[in-house]
Amino acid sequence: MNLRIISVLLVLASVLCGVETPDAVDLTPLSSDEGPARSAALDAIGASREPRLIPFLEDYRQNSAWLLDGKIVLVLDSLDDGQGQPLDPLTRAALGAPVAKSQLAEVPVRMKERRLAGEAIDRLRLADPNPVNRLNAVVRTGDGFTETARVMLVPIAAADEVPAIRRAAAEGVAMADLAVPASRAAAAGALATLNSTRSLTRLKDVLATEQDDATKVAVNLAIADITSYQSRIRVAQTIFSGLSAGSILIIMALGLSITFGLMGIINMAHGEMLMVGAYASLLVSWAFHAWLPASFMPWYFPVGVIAGFGAAGVVGWLLELTVIRHLYGRPLETLLATWGISYLLIQTVRVSFGDNQAVTAPGWLVGGWEPSPDLVLPWNRLFIIMLTAVSIIGVWLLLTKTRLGLLLRATTQSRRTAGSLGVDTRRIDGLTFALGSGLAGAAGVALTLIGGLKPDMGQEFIIDSFLTVAAGGVGNLAGVVWAGLGLGIINKLLEPFVQTVYAKVLVLGLVILFLQFRPQGIFPPRGRLADV
Repeated sequence: MNLRIISVLLVLASVLCGVETPDAVDLTPLSSDEGPARSAALDAIGASREPRLIPFLEDYRQNSAWLLDGKIVLVLDSLDDGQGQPLDPLTRAALGAPVAKSQLAEVPVRMKERRLAGEAIDRLRLADPNPVNRLNAVVRTGDGFTETARVMLVPIAAADEVPAIRRAAAEGVAMADLAVPASRAAAAGALATLNSTRSLTRLKDVLATEQDDATKVAVNLAIADITSYQSRIRVAQTIFSGLSAGSILIIMALGLSITFGLMGIINMAHGEMLMVGAYASLLVSWAFHAWLPASFMPWYFPVGVIAGFGAAGVVGWLLELTVIRHLYGRPLETLLATWGISYLLIQTVRVSFGDNQAVTAPGWLVGGWEPSPDLVLPWNRLFIIMLTAVSIIGVWLLLTKTRLGLLLRATTQSRRTAGSLGVDTRRIDGLTFALGSGLAGAAGVALTLIGGLKPDMGQEFIIDSFLTVAAGGVGNLAGVVWAGLGLGIINKLLEPFVQTVYAKVLVLGLVILFLQFRPQGIFPPRGRLADV
């Protein structure tokens, strides 16, 4: 289970069950003149499982702890003016009025106590009830490679309730064991079994100084296994990035497949529908921030998706009503008209919003899911993939299971026959174009999760969208899905080896080569272009 979810559940459980803050901890033994008594007090604090003592221990190490009327207090003032403000050691609340320096007795802090206080801080962090904080503490402790760190991590590796924390603790234990020649080979094998990427540098350092041949073999095998695992993780992350990038392309191409594949319209302003949707979500985020309580802010993004779809759909409907309607059957004029409209929309947005804007992702889309060690799938990209799946299912249901879909298919297959049967083909044309544009707007909202907003952002996707429709088969939704995923993944697989622009050129060349052998794409075209 994700660490953030576990943390939230623990906090909720503590609230619902009425967990209270423990009584004040007695810190007076730290003022003892006897070293063993102070050492025992620090050891007891480290074993207390009270993370709230960490700030006090840090102040204690800085000689900020004093004795006032037999009790430990904090004085963070310099005392140069002869007085200071005593503070509660746990809450840092003021304890009455400032007191003279003569009323304070210094609490002795020797080098040994500083070291013991540091160990106590590490132990308290390892006991933090927040799993995220506890994991960070385990990693920091394990990176110390000391026997003390090993002793603290062994019980955590055996008993912590969070698997990721148990694994991190086991890594720390094994890395500490690398310091012992007799256990070095076994530790290397354990790290290989854990696929411990964070131990790779440590293993290479050990290999550089190791003299025993058998141990060298074990360490080399561990390095090879971990390196191979890293390669598999990189490939998996690249494919996942390709899936998310391809998902945006699919939503774009779904809309283009409707306007271009089914209606025969070459809409060069389709990329600007993506831009309209993105800026609509920006306006929604501004409205939530200005007019609604902060608690509503995490929900602006689902509203932004609906607003982006609606805004782009309205713009598309107006475009069809005022321009496209008069250009059916004239593809060259349609291309030129929509190309000009695209630049008009770009300049309008540039004048209104400037060149660059950004939408802050809601908190529930920050972070990621870790299905395997070191393989993190970001929530924002998972959301994009989910949105794509919903869009695909929604378009399929609309086209195949609704009256509007039936009328749309009838109109695109034979306008004259549909009109003779009483279908309002003009109205269907407007709704169809609005649907295609709305899908592009939804893609624009999704794109804000992984990139900034700029007026010409749609220009980066329009060519890829046409390639997707052409490779998948004009007017075929299944072809759009397969082609979009394929182009997205291939592009991401090429990027590590060549620059991004060259990767796009290579993808274009592959599509052209594919169309030489299968000119109708993965699936044959349907609609008005089928007879062209």
